[in-house]
Amino acid sequence: MPSLSSQITEIELKIKSLISENTRLKAQMSDKEQRVYELEKENNALVNSFKESEDKNVALKTANAMLGSDEYKTKTKLKINALIREIDQCIAQLT
Repeated sequence: MPSLSSQITEIELKIKSLISENTRLKAQMSDKEQRVYELEKENNALVNSFKESEDKNVALKTANAMLGSDEYKTKTKLKINALIREIDQCIAQLT
């Protein structure tokens, strides 16, 4: 049976090892959290860029239709009609 002193020494070594492992894992977790934060920022930037591209695409389709393209004429007419209805409602509210 090992002596009490050797058992205490062994326990101390295990505690030091656990503390070291805990410190390493905390650092690793901090790195992972930073990476998640960076990826979330990048994702938000990409989503915003995608929305801007969609808006530009719609504007270009509308402009193309106004220039005489038959492909988007129906959509453009519907959009113009919706805008006219909104203007009519505004005028009605003013009178």
